[in-house]
Amino acid sequence: MSMAAAPSSLDSAGMWKAWIVLCVSEARRMGLTPMETSKLHVILYLANTLADLFDVTRVRGRVLKRGDYPFFPDVQREVDRLAFAGVLVIEHVEFGAKGRMAAEYGLGSQGAAICDAMLMHSAEARRTARLLRELVSACFGKFMGARADIGRVDANYGDATVAPGEVVDFSEWSHENKNVEVARYLIDHLRQLRPDVQRDGVRLYCDYLDRAMAEA
Repeated sequence: MSMAAAPSSLDSAGMWKAWIVLCVSEARRMGLTPMETSKLHVILYLANTLADLFDVTRVRGRVLKRGDYPFFPDVQREVDRLAFAGVLVIEHVEFGAKGRMAAEYGLGSQGAAICDAMLMHSAEARRTARLLRELVSACFGKFMGARADIGRVDANYGDATVAPGEVVDFSEWSHENKNVEVARYLIDHLRQLRPDVQRDGVRLYCDYLDRAMAEA
């Protein structure tokens, strides 16, 4: 995709809304809601970096390097709007240091109806849901059950050449998406044992994160 074909901010906002609803829906399907803010952002971030493995259109390829885990301010704005509209439900709020609040989200009845409609009418939504299902299952089956701070070990976000406060760019028009490079490296090695392995890339990358976090 060329830079000119990158989605506008308005298009991105709509796509993020769809991804958020699908993500929380898939977590609910597995009994993993309410879903913490940090974990929601990490799942969406990983889905965005590994979207090519499921032929899913990436929303955008830029995230501010800040803190221990990827956090999209514009995504949080859409989460807040969805919660205000009743599409998401805030089921619990944690009050942390310096007055910071962290919400945990479930899916409202309106959100469930929206999700069903998307899956019925959009092949792209169905591919996105499968990607998010794989990620939610793999991440919560590994490190995500206890922690979300993948910042130090993720191939993109943890890139030592990008300083805190700078933008990590794995854009659609870029060849610097290290997460997909790692996933495809692992796929190629596993393909020698199991020929039909392409969709295992998500799980393989989560295994990589799990081992790297254990050693960090």
